[in-house]
Amino acid sequence: MSLVDAVGHGVTSTRHALTVTHAIRTLALEGHPFGDLVARAAETLAAIEPDLMATVLPARIDPASGKLTLANGSHPPPVLVTATGDTRVLRAPVVGRGIGFPAPGIPVLVHHELVPGDTLVLYTDGLIESRRNLEEGLARLLVHAAAHARHPIAALPAALVARMHDVVVHADDTVVLAIRRTSSPAPSRPDRRER
Repeated sequence: MSLVDAVGHGVTSTRHALTVTHAIRTLALEGHPFGDLVARAAETLAAIEPDLMATVLPARIDPASGKLTLANGSHPPPVLVTATGDTRVLRAPVVGRGIGFPAPGIPVLVHHELVPGDTLVLYTDGLIESRRNLEEGLARLLVHAAAHARHPIAALPAALVARMHDVVVHADDTVVLAIRRTSSPAPSRPDRRER
């Protein structure tokens, strides 16, 4: 999956976000290395959509093991809410650059293993910049994500938006995705048949 935030507003930015999403998905299905997806998408789209600029956060989760891989291209970092209620930012030591930025690509991937009860929150910058201060917004998100950690997963995005947008000085498109690992899958057992 990937979360994309195209520069601009309205129909054009929505079309640009969908274009980037489809390019990333197509390249992944073709088998390109995960860490190369953003750079390859930028290269592919440069001739088709030369004015397109977008942040992008591809994420790959193995449902069996909980292994998570993130490739951050100029996007706000995801927030992890652990099963015990602790929160932290899954920030790459070096953030890559998104589509349309100079030297697009991902120099360092982020790896983490989600355990049962962990919740991953992915979002666009509209969630944390409503008061025009991204660092303050991110700090507030960590507090609200922890406070709402026990919300049903389907209700969590709306609850976070309501809390984060109590004051809106700067309005922007906002997308929030929340993913919770519920349990480890049961190990498969060999089929035994009596004769």
